[in-house]
Amino acid sequence: MALLRSRGIARADADPLIVRSWRRSLGQYKLDPGRRQAPRVLAGGQLRDHQDPMEPMMQIARGGVEYLFNQVRSAGYVVLLTDCEGVTVDFKADALQKRELRRAGLYLGACWSEQEEGTCAVGACIADQSALTVHQAEHFRSTNTTLTCSASPILDTDGSLLAVLDASALSSPGDKRSQALMLQLVSVSAKMIENAHFLKKFEDHWIIRLSRRREFAEVVTDGLIALDHLGRIIAVNRNVQQALHGAEQALLGRTVDQVFDTRLETLLASSGAQHRETLALRALHSGRQYYALMRAPSGRTLCVQPSRSARSSHPTAASLLTLEELAGEDAQMKRNVAIIRRVIDKGIAIMLQGETGTGKEVFANAIHHASERAEQPFVALNCAAIPESLIESELFGYADGAFTGARAKGMRGKLLQAHRGTLFLDEIGDMPLQMQTRLLRVLAEKEIVPLGAEKAVPVDVQIVCATHRNLLDQVMAGQFREDLYYRLNGMKIHLAALRERADISTLMHSVLARVAAETGRGQVTMSAEALRALLGYRWPGNLRQLINALRAAVALCEHDHIELPDLPMDVRESKQPPSHRALPAPDQQAACGEPDDERGLLLRELRKQRWNVTRAAQELGISRATIYRKMTRWRIVAPNAEGGD
Repeated sequence: MALLRSRGIARADADPLIVRSWRRSLGQYKLDPGRRQAPRVLAGGQLRDHQDPMEPMMQIARGGVEYLFNQVRSAGYVVLLTDCEGVTVDFKADALQKRELRRAGLYLGACWSEQEEGTCAVGACIADQSALTVHQAEHFRSTNTTLTCSASPILDTDGSLLAVLDASALSSPGDKRSQALMLQLVSVSAKMIENAHFLKKFEDHWIIRLSRRREFAEVVTDGLIALDHLGRIIAVNRNVQQALHGAEQALLGRTVDQVFDTRLETLLASSGAQHRETLALRALHSGRQYYALMRAPSGRTLCVQPSRSARSSHPTAASLLTLEELAGEDAQMKRNVAIIRRVIDKGIAIMLQGETGTGKEVFANAIHHASERAEQPFVALNCAAIPESLIESELFGYADGAFTGARAKGMRGKLLQAHRGTLFLDEIGDMPLQMQTRLLRVLAEKEIVPLGAEKAVPVDVQIVCATHRNLLDQVMAGQFREDLYYRLNGMKIHLAALRERADISTLMHSVLARVAAETGRGQVTMSAEALRALLGYRWPGNLRQLINALRAAVALCEHDHIELPDLPMDVRESKQPPSHRALPAPDQQAACGEPDDERGLLLRELRKQRWNVTRAAQELGISRATIYRKMTRWRIVAPNAEGGD
């Protein structure tokens, strides 16, 4: 107890981190504070055993180590970077001090673990994962009581310890309070290294960089958030967790608009190369204001190389659509999504049926990204797009030298490329009977033997199929295996043609927002005439045609506003009578046009028809009841001088 009092550890105001460390040193490690010995210094192969696993971290941290050293060098400090065991794997020091520093253990290879040295900055930092200063007599070993050391942890995104950054001096003329600025410098430098590690780790993802002040947004990063291609949060740094008052797990998996008052499309549009802008965001939980910059992925890693018949998931307007966006407000599509949500990840194959262009691949992609396999490959194979003679090698792959003209190193088939992910078999009804037999065997045995290979390879895939044919008729005609039909037909989902849906305006809203984000545009609006043409068109090409039409319109429009001439000719000049679809709801108007576009469209039509609701309803392709409901909602009142019907 006398020793603790003499070292200042027994005082009421003693740092609790120091007190806990002393207790561990005495009680858990049974160390002798009076034993005079320098810290153990590793060299040669022993040191390399610690440095080699840390090499990626050392490269990232080097800039932070040098930055800190340049700040403290004139005051006689050395900077250490240690691994999780307290071994110094990198350091910066003045060459004139190196002999003294080596004797004191402030040197490359020195071990500053709490188990060996007792209470010291590095050891206590590792134990509690908190920044602290251990000043002179607070050190456990009597040989270290002249030193002053400040250390801060460097943490990974999951909270695990990556390394420790430490600034130490052989002596200090002042008391512990004189080290407050030093501890702050070390902590700031450690967070700089953490952020650099975060940016490197998620270089293939969208990253939101947050700052509390607009003028510092380009140079000071207070928070980092990594997003997947659907806008879901997959990682945050410590500052974000602290600022948003939530544990990491509470943020992971949430979408941007569940945390901030903005949409993913707005953020993506702000990252355009020509107009990178700082966006003002407000945290929904705390109401705190932030300023954000978006960093685009350094390069997208595709699941497979695209070919004529197989494609991987690209972050386009189509593949970014979620199940809920595809369902829109259509009752049947909502039921489809509810069913899929219940069977997904249950090992049940899904069969999508519908006309050409109804978005079967887009829907399959959305299923994949809603599943537990979302981070694994999505591989699409169109069974009708390749010759029968090639489909076997495309699907199952082949070993090197399997046949004349084969690649020297062989080829992984689409089944293996989709391992642990999703294989989408489009136009499954066109698969030859021989291939159906092989596919059935793969699905039953969960292994594959590539052409020319001798050993079977395990394969784990989620199967989603699609066809516009009636497979049961093909089974009855002997053109499709009955056993394969029932294995692939675990859950049948019918995708309605676009002309059959009552919510085209909702779907149009989602697609337009995605297309605008995909092309780096901001919020794109639409004139009433253009909107009317889109709503009145029958869309024989279904979702595929809608996506392409909006993509072309966004490319052609000026000032982010789509006019009628920007639409494809077949859409703007269609003579088809308007289909019976509801006008967009008021909360969708902002993306499809100016806030009053839809009200204005209805008002102009009523005036044109001299307030004859029946004729206006026929012209707009909606019911009289819908017009009356919208007139009430938008406070449209017929003038007394003009009669209704």
